[in-house]
Amino acid sequence: MKSHSYLLAAVVIAFSVLLIIPMWAAYGVMFPKEGGGHSHGGGEMVTAAEFEEKTARFMKERQLPDGSVRAAHGEPIYVMATQYTFTPSTIRLAAGKQYELQMLSTDVVHAFSVQMGNTSYNAVVMPKMVTALKLKPAKPGKYLVVCNEYCGIGHDYMYFAVIVEEAEDKEHHEKSSVETKGHEHGEQHGK
Repeated sequence: MKSHSYLLAAVVIAFSVLLIIPMWAAYGVMFPKEGGGHSHGGGEMVTAAEFEEKTARFMKERQLPDGSVRAAHGEPIYVMATQYTFTPSTIRLAAGKQYELQMLSTDVVHAFSVQMGNTSYNAVVMPKMVTALKLKPAKPGKYLVVCNEYCGIGHDYMYFAVIVEEAEDKEHHEKSSVETKGHEHGEQHGK
């Protein structure tokens, strides 16, 4: 008699699973539509050329004279991974502010890893899939971000820097930069 109850339980479980699978598929849980799913909170599907354009625009708007890029709080930071470099190569952030990195690989699978004080950030960076990673650096300093997915012979040299500054220093620098630009602009018109 016990064998019949086990058989009945197995049939009920199998039947339930067969009913659940089509429901999951219908709601997109098992087979997400193109562009669905996620990659550390991302999921946007873009071509390498589209992302390269976003990265170039971001760098042009935010680049400082030393070649680093100062990120604005609340705006995405575009980072492009390609063998064997990250672009931009240096990003400046303010301590205590939250930022979102939008990353994409133009060729093979890469990965992102950085230790900022007591917090570690890691993400996989894939072709055609934007990886979004939120980070909130607490402590000022210079941090090295490395690729931790072997991507070929130049893998050991694939990194970029994140410079975390005191929030007051960043605001002071931006005010000085605006005053300097205004002063230079006035001198040009005065000639």
